Amino acid sequence: MGSDVATRRGRPRSTSWIGRFGSWVNEFTVERLAAELDLDPMQIYRWARGDYQPKIQKAIAIVEVARAAGRTLTLEDIYEREVARIRVRMRSSLPPL
Repeated sequence: MGSDVATRRGRPRSTSWIGRFGSWVNEFTVERLAAELDLDPMQIYRWARGDYQPKIQKAIAIVEVARAAGRTLTLEDIYEREVARIRVRMRSSLPPL
């Protein structure tokens, strides 16, 4: 049994990936993105589930990988959850009209 099989055995299967970024990762595949970015696939799973967000340098690399694959993915797609959180905070701090 090779190490590749052992790695795949413990791979989490998520159905709760977040937003457009999670959908793109699902299509592109975690393994392929991890190889493109030279990362542990678990890091990609964490991002796709919304547990963590990639640092800006990695997010830019992800956008470039998507573009090279013929897909449109934006930084806002990757940070969709954080952008929504900030918008809610901004709306709640605005004075009433």
